[in-house]
Amino acid sequence: MELDGNIIGIIKEEKEENYDGLRVNEIVTYKKEEALKMVKFDIEKENTLFEELSSKDKNKVILAKKLHDKEIKLVNFSKGMLKKDIEYFQNLFKKITNYGRKVILIDKSGDIFLNCVDHIYVFDEDKIIYETTTIFDKYLEKYIDLPKIVEFINRSEEQGIRLDQYTELDELLKAIYRIKS
Repeated sequence: MELDGNIIGIIKEEKEENYDGLRVNEIVTYKKEEALKMVKFDIEKENTLFEELSSKDKNKVILAKKLHDKEIKLVNFSKGMLKKDIEYFQNLFKKITNYGRKVILIDKSGDIFLNCVDHIYVFDEDKIIYETTTIFDKYLEKYIDLPKIVEFINRSEEQGIRLDQYTELDELLKAIYRIKS
């Protein structure tokens, strides 16, 4: 099945990849140093067993392994990530797509989708039950944890306060200030 977009968000249950029993340097083999550096993984941990890594580091290793694939599929990639980590990887995903690659993010956290994905698909089993091109789609809140800024804008609109679909807090605060003036 061909999905539209270069960076695609998918909401569905899927098992995360597991490389238990393998060391980082056994998982990431192609251009290892460059790949680990690109995903901001501490190269000194290259002899560490996969199961001993934090969720965040596991996801970095999985991404480093797949960096050269034509289609990069990441499951629950935002797990254990801080906002600044997510922003770094969103920018990295955009750069990756400039090289003709596709990034597929399968996640239940909408934070990884914000400012990043072209299309969002909701799956039930292996069937698409909903599709949208915006994280601001109110229907998504049934299936995903929306970013706080999206929740705020959606709630404001329910109260009759029209705010554009701001994705940056600074811009949202300026808009609120303009409404008050």
